[in-house]
Amino acid sequence: MSLKSTTFLRSSVAAIEFTSVSKSYSIYHNPGDRLKEILTLNTRSFHRDFWALRDLSFTVQRGETFCIVGENGCGKSTLLQLVAGILQPTTGEVKVHGRVSALLELGSGFNPEFSGRDNIYLNGAILGFTARDMDRKYQDIIEFAEIGDFIHQPVKTYSSGMLVRLAFAVAAHLEPEILVVDEVLAVGDAAFQRKCLGKMGQVSGEGRTVLLVSHNMAAITSLAGSCLWIDG
Repeated sequence: MSLKSTTFLRSSVAAIEFTSVSKSYSIYHNPGDRLKEILTLNTRSFHRDFWALRDLSFTVQRGETFCIVGENGCGKSTLLQLVAGILQPTTGEVKVHGRVSALLELGSGFNPEFSGRDNIYLNGAILGFTARDMDRKYQDIIEFAEIGDFIHQPVKTYSSGMLVRLAFAVAAHLEPEILVVDEVLAVGDAAFQRKCLGKMGQVSGEGRTVLLVSHNMAAITSLAGSCLWIDG
């Protein structure tokens, strides 16, 4: 019932383990129904359960590029949020071994009032990097993002393409043991998508793990060592 995160102790440890994982959301027909449940101390139910995932079990090995496919609404994003620790499973167990860097949606993890530069350092600090560490990584990040002088402007002024460029550059260069990428790369242009795919291949080649959601079959074929199809 809990999500556990540890560092790698040995190479044989799997990066991600899902064991009989299910996730449900409470759906209320009226805004006041949630309050009714609270007032009855949850002795009466005024909601229905929507199961985004049911009884899901799989393992992702360290150093593997693992792709998740399925139609919209099948639970792919919920799965990634469980891996990132944003959500907790309703039943079952999720184990994540290693530091996760996740690119799940545009703007997530960024303060819109801060400049791109400030957000780079902010994300590094959240993951435990010192300012000196980020000084060493900064140039590689901005060269990969290719957004020019906009790096000094508030990210609220960025286009969606610029935002995804910076977000991916930050996520990929903070040395994650597990890089989690949702379909947000579809926002970028074709040249940048190819650049990102190359970077993900490099991350995997260095023995780190990539968990990817994509509808791009060419990307799946070229990158993924294993694939999970969620049906329904």
